[in-house]
Amino acid sequence: MGAGRSQDECYVGTCCCYVIAAEWPRPPRRLGILGAVAVIEVSELSYYLPGGRRLFDGVALRVADGMHAALVGANGTGKTTLLRLIAGEEKQTAGSIHIDGRVGYMRQFIGTHGAETTVRDFLLSLAPPAVQGAAEELVAAEFIVARPHGKKAQMRYADALARWGEVGGYDFEVLWDTCCGAAMGVSLDELGPRLLDTLSGGEQKRIALESLFRSDADVLLLDEPDNFLDVPGKRWLEAAINSSPKTILFVSHDRALLAATSQRVITIEGNGSWVHAGSFETYQQARGSRVTRIEEERKLYKAEHDRLISLMKEFKRKASYNDKFASKARSTEKRIERFEKTEAPRERPEEQNISMKLGGDRTGKIALRIEGLCIAGLVDPFDTEIWYGERVAVLGPNGTGKSHFLKLLGGQDIVHSGSFKLGARVEPALFSQLHERPDLVDRSILEVLLKRGIEMSRAMSALKRYELSLAARTPFPSLSGGQQARFQLLMIEVDRPTMLLLDEPTDNLDLDSAEALEEGLIDFKGTVIAVTHDRWFMKLFDRFLLFDDDGGVTGSLVSPYEDVAVS
Repeated sequence: MGAGRSQDECYVGTCCCYVIAAEWPRPPRRLGILGAVAVIEVSELSYYLPGGRRLFDGVALRVADGMHAALVGANGTGKTTLLRLIAGEEKQTAGSIHIDGRVGYMRQFIGTHGAETTVRDFLLSLAPPAVQGAAEELVAAEFIVARPHGKKAQMRYADALARWGEVGGYDFEVLWDTCCGAAMGVSLDELGPRLLDTLSGGEQKRIALESLFRSDADVLLLDEPDNFLDVPGKRWLEAAINSSPKTILFVSHDRALLAATSQRVITIEGNGSWVHAGSFETYQQARGSRVTRIEEERKLYKAEHDRLISLMKEFKRKASYNDKFASKARSTEKRIERFEKTEAPRERPEEQNISMKLGGDRTGKIALRIEGLCIAGLVDPFDTEIWYGERVAVLGPNGTGKSHFLKLLGGQDIVHSGSFKLGARVEPALFSQLHERPDLVDRSILEVLLKRGIEMSRAMSALKRYELSLAARTPFPSLSGGQQARFQLLMIEVDRPTMLLLDEPTDNLDLDSAEALEEGLIDFKGTVIAVTHDRWFMKLFDRFLLFDDDGGVTGSLVSPYEDVAVS
């Protein structure tokens, strides 16, 4: 539990997001109306992983009332953990956390839901625990009263209805109806009974975000809220953040979204943190200046430290024949101790040096020929040819069949009609958007490489190139989202395909990793087909396949998103 909140104020559940609220149950404030000043303050925060390894130390930040601050840093530095600490889901090793205001928290991953989970169940999981409890009681009472019953059942049903009203259940139903309309264009009555699995990841995320932004939370903690959103969804998110009076701390790797929404940039780096008092547009320049200052500090420190050491050695040498220098030597030793303790320079941030050698090889001129390909209910019949060496981006709204298309090309059993044919010597490899790799569950990532016949030194060298050497003994499911993405790309490198099928590969990659992937794709000798909603990443591609809501597929040399038009 974070400092500054009592146990009654925190809710830890399995849903993807929720509102942390004091004094529940009680009639909620009118939804969407903000209350008191909302501030996040973190001081000297430290967190050590099980086993004693330090994740970060001395993290300090303040997000002022109404400010929108981005939280950035390399994969695995602790951004998600920091949000979990602030939300009260975990306990820090040291330091303090204080929040003024009610907190809405969205986790990085939507989470797992049963096969029978409906959209209404999902929306209910986003509500405070008192509302969830009242809903459970109401369902149970409705079940009893629907059968032959007596006065006790009627009283229980009446009490459940009263309780539902007391905790604000009817207000939440109005909120949910508004969210369904805003996100999907339909009412709660129509969308609520649908199975959640029939919605795309982006549609689920949009509904959850609508719920949070329209809630009476004063503070929002959003862990990669843009993941799974299509470009219109990301533009909506930008507008929602920029127009919101709420205090927002969010993690994102989307460079376009960061530039459009951040007022402050908080970086987890060098086992600590630092704050850029400006937007992401000026962040890289500020970070470069900071690194330069740290290098100067370290040079000055080393020069003075070397001078004191030389002075102490000189006093000790003279003390061997003149006792009066012995006290000066001891005094200098103490001076050095104080200097090392009080004047130690800041840690130099470790630069990631990720190198992706994706390889590839020459194939036939036509890498892929498609004739009348149709995925029923998603994609109408279309024809196209993709030539060796092309970089083709697959664009379009969520739910239009783009991932199904890539899975089909990758050899998965996707029901379809029409035909597609890979060219001579074309060997495809699929990067999974959801990191679905059941084959990697039970072994460390180092063991995975060794089992594929890669000898130890070469395996460790490859992991080091992908900044994964420290996680070598970690099972794939325990890696961060970005580390999982990098390991998937390493596995593709090991397989040496000649066609890359990438389903939103940059979603969980940090900024350095995304740039390393872009460099790797430029050097790749083969064909690349990628589904992406990353407007920065789109600039890499030669042409586009546009999947629309009506099932049509068209080709274009120009992106439909004008900020990434290709000349």
